[in-house]
Amino acid sequence: MVSYSILHKAYVKTFFHAAKHPHKPVNGVLLGKRVSDVVIIQDVVPLLHHWTSLSPMMEIGLDLARGHAESLNLSLVGYYQACERLDDTALAPVGERVAEHIRGQFGDAIAFVIDGDSLGSGEAALIPYLPQSGPTTWRPQAFQPPAFTPGARVTLANPESPSVAVSLVRDSQMHQKFGDFDDHLEDVTIDWLRNNAFGPIILKLPSCGSLALRGTLVHCPALGKVEILQDHLLLTDDCGIIIHLAPSSSDSSQKYIHQYESSVKIIPAGSFLFPTFCDLHLHAPQFMYQGTGLDLPLMEWLDNYAYKAEEGVDQNPHLATKVYRRLAQRLIEVGTGAVLLFGTIKTETNLILAQEMQTAGVRAFVGKLSMDKSSRPTYQESSVEESCKSAEEFIHRCRAITAAFDSHQRLVEPVVTPRFVPTCSNELLGELGKLSQRESTRIQSHLAESFDEAKWVRDDHQIEDIQVFKKYDLLRRGTIQAHCTFLNLEELDELVANQTAVAHCPLSNVYFSEKPFPLREALDKGVLVGLGTDVAGGYSIDILSSMRHAVATSRMREGARALESKSGVATDGGAKSLAVEWKESLFLATRGGALALGLENCGEFRVGGPLDAQQISVFDWERQGGVGALDFFELDTECGGLTMDMIEKWWCMGDARNRVAMWVQGRQLV
Repeated sequence: MVSYSILHKAYVKTFFHAAKHPHKPVNGVLLGKRVSDVVIIQDVVPLLHHWTSLSPMMEIGLDLARGHAESLNLSLVGYYQACERLDDTALAPVGERVAEHIRGQFGDAIAFVIDGDSLGSGEAALIPYLPQSGPTTWRPQAFQPPAFTPGARVTLANPESPSVAVSLVRDSQMHQKFGDFDDHLEDVTIDWLRNNAFGPIILKLPSCGSLALRGTLVHCPALGKVEILQDHLLLTDDCGIIIHLAPSSSDSSQKYIHQYESSVKIIPAGSFLFPTFCDLHLHAPQFMYQGTGLDLPLMEWLDNYAYKAEEGVDQNPHLATKVYRRLAQRLIEVGTGAVLLFGTIKTETNLILAQEMQTAGVRAFVGKLSMDKSSRPTYQESSVEESCKSAEEFIHRCRAITAAFDSHQRLVEPVVTPRFVPTCSNELLGELGKLSQRESTRIQSHLAESFDEAKWVRDDHQIEDIQVFKKYDLLRRGTIQAHCTFLNLEELDELVANQTAVAHCPLSNVYFSEKPFPLREALDKGVLVGLGTDVAGGYSIDILSSMRHAVATSRMREGARALESKSGVATDGGAKSLAVEWKESLFLATRGGALALGLENCGEFRVGGPLDAQQISVFDWERQGGVGALDFFELDTECGGLTMDMIEKWWCMGDARNRVAMWVQGRQLV
């Protein structure tokens, strides 16, 4: 089934045309192309603003518009019109003829009638028309979900387009300079085909603005290294990219401070900037029942809880919107700026998820589940062909959400997501490997998570879980595998050789894996490792909790190793500690997660990287007290600075009360 996505530029031009001639019939044509099952409407060409018939001038305008489209490697994909009366939303007979003419060359053509009563309200104010089967009669479409709502077949790539268009008309009167073919006939200098003068204005979305921050910064540039940058000046450009980072006392910093002192935001003593967290494994629909249903083994839990919840979200787009909007809010509350998400099997539901993350300002990598096998017959894809077609459609439609944005504003990306080997046929795994290569996407799945799951794969395939992924080219750079608790040391070497990362989910492993992930060994071998919450397999959405559980689990492993060594049971010499310390977990939660996602400039503070940061407050020097759950009794009141002990106390006991601000790509979210 074909869907339609209207890019920002196309929408704003249509709005300008109608706003310039509010009591005249205006019309124009839509330019775009079909990508998989999505018609992406990229631009429009405005034709006339006083017409009653298919005149020779309109035919000439159509021919010129078609030639312009072809010069851009696009097609005429539809038609739009506004009527003389604001309450008239009927597609005129002339409009039907033009739309049908376009359909003769582009079979998936669509028409829109502008709803004059709603124009300027912040709604899309476009009524979609499609041809009916049989006689060529075009009718308004009552889509379910309704057009321009989450999960609909007709969407705006940027939901903010209507409000941006209203602002440009109301505040800047930009529509008055907009020209159509009628205008061109009166003044040949008017570039009606392109209206290029509006390009930068139309395409520019609200900017995060430049920032100047002065105070203490903390980050982890290497495993086990926590670096405190006391009294530094950090500057960003309008794109949220760090363009200056140096001690405030340096000549370059002082020059800026003296010139723009009033614009510098001071991070007070007792507070610090820290990179936002990366969550490498979270099941978005399972957020609904976070903190419940942890009483069963993994495979039974999937049947009784996970599949049921995911199917329910797929059947109810309003519920999906509610759940995913709240999920985005919770992620921001706990300082997660980047997240790798498992979704559901329905494309539209995953588009809701992607849109909510983009709108909230969270950097999100969204996976539409692929699974043609399931223990729940009503929750699986019917064939390899359907699954692959759906996965490809999601990739294209997800990218269409941000296609009109500047590159720094594109926060969501699609991820190829075979759920795990037991739910995918060999044919599907093979096709997904090819799809990921063809579309240059990341890959995520579950690998060797539990004894039963690993045995299932071994019995079905006669090879280990990891070899199945490798066989179908799903174990390579850009792949993030969750759990990996049942991998041996040689298989960890396979991950390194194939540049595959691990999402370590220590809390979830307590519930659903009979053994912990060998984190110390993986780090020593150079495996890329980040942390995941695995909601709802893990009950906490806070990466701080994941860090604490990772360290605690490693210490239990070390305790068991030490006892074996003392009793003479150990067979490997067992001299090296298996413990991981808190400083290492901070790296995994930030820089380690970023590297696993291929975000080379994220997870630390560096010139050229985006400002993805959270402001943490641990001590209020004015009232001489700790913030939130933190208490301090013997601080040097003359110092006013930040110590490693204060950071460790936050790591152990801190919570959302310590987070007073947050930015992603320079945009302030808290």
